[in-house]
Amino acid sequence: MRRPEDGFSLVELMVAMTVTLIVSAAIYGLLTSGSNAFRREPELAERQQNIRVAMDLVSRDVFNAGAALPTFSQVFTRSDPTGGACAGALGLNGCGVMGTLGTAAAAARAPGGDGSDGSEQTDVLEIVTTDEQCPVLSVCSPTGSPSTPGTAGLFVTREGIPGCMRLPGLALLTDNTSFVVQPAQAATGSQCSNGDPRNGNLTLGVLPDAFGVPTGTMAPPPAAPPPTPGALYLYEARVARYRIAPSNDPAETAPALWRSVTGRYTATGAVAFEPGEGGFPATDSPWELVARGIEDLQVEYMWTNGLWYNQPPTSTASWDTLVQQVRITLSARASAANLQGMRTAGGGAPDALRGQLSTTVTPRAAFHELQMGGRIR
Repeated sequence: MRRPEDGFSLVELMVAMTVTLIVSAAIYGLLTSGSNAFRREPELAERQQNIRVAMDLVSRDVFNAGAALPTFSQVFTRSDPTGGACAGALGLNGCGVMGTLGTAAAAARAPGGDGSDGSEQTDVLEIVTTDEQCPVLSVCSPTGSPSTPGTAGLFVTREGIPGCMRLPGLALLTDNTSFVVQPAQAATGSQCSNGDPRNGNLTLGVLPDAFGVPTGTMAPPPAAPPPTPGALYLYEARVARYRIAPSNDPAETAPALWRSVTGRYTATGAVAFEPGEGGFPATDSPWELVARGIEDLQVEYMWTNGLWYNQPPTSTASWDTLVQQVRITLSARASAANLQGMRTAGGGAPDALRGQLSTTVTPRAAFHELQMGGRIR
C-alpha cells in the first residue's frame, strides 16, 4: 500500500491531467456552443421576423393588384420612362443593387425568355391598385367645362369627397375599359350640370407616366347621373413601389426594403428621389422603410402559357397576356460578428447569417378573370 507521503507518480499525474483537459475541453465546448446559440438565436429570430413582415406586406399589395380596375388591366409596371439604366427593355427587372441569391438559386429562376435582364441585380416591384375601403366617386362634366381623363383640369364628382381620400394624393379614373392615374388636390367652386349641391371638386394634374395602358381614349364624363353609357369613376389610387436600398441608419450596414404608395412620385405628382439615390431626403419623402436586413428582392411573373418570366408582359389586353401568378423571393441577413452558420454570398457581400423566403400570389386582377375563364375564352 502506498504511503500518503509518497505522492503521485509522473504517469499518474499525466493521466490525471489528460482526463482533466478532456473534461475541460468538453465543458468549454458546451459553454461555447451555448454562448453561440445565445447570440445566434435572437439574431436569427429578428432576421425571420423582418423577412416575414416584409413578405406579408408585399404579398398583400400583390394580391390587391388591379382591385376595381377594368378587365385585363396591366397592373404591374414594366418599363421605367424616366430614363437611366432601367429604361426600355430592362424595365424594372434587375434595376437595384447586386443581389445575393447565388448561382444555384439564380439558375432556378425564370430563364428570361422575355428578353429581360437575367442578372442577380435586385428587382424593383411596382403595382397599381385602388383603396377599395374608400368609396368610389362618379365624375360629371361641370357646366361649360368638360373634363377629359389624362389631362389637367378641374374634375367634379356627384358625391362629396370622403374623408378617407388623402389629398393631395393619387386618383385613378376609369370607364371600366381603361384607366389612368393622376395627382389630385382639393378644389372648390363647381357643380354638375344638374346643380346638385353635394358635389366634390378635385384639381387633377398629369404624371409623366400614367401607369395605365388604355385600350382606347376615355371620353369626358356625361352630365347625366350614372348609370349611363361611358360613365367615369374615380378611386383613390395606390401605386405600391418596392426596392432594396441602404438603410437610413448610419450604424446599420445591411440594406433594407423600402416602400412607397405613390410610386416614384410625391403626393402632388412631382418626381421624387428614391432611397439610395443622391438627393434622397431624410424627411418629407413618400418612401418608408419596411424592414431592415432585406438584401434581395426577386420577382417573377407567370403568364397564361404557364411559363415564368422575369418581366410582366408589355401590355395586358387579352387572356393570353394575363399575369396569373407572381412569385416573390426575399433574402435577409443578420450581420452581427462571429455568428455560427455565417456564409459569404456573391457580389462581394460580407459574411452573414442568411436566409430566404419565397411565396406565390395570384393577383386580384387575375383572380376574377380566372374564375370567369370558361366564359371569357
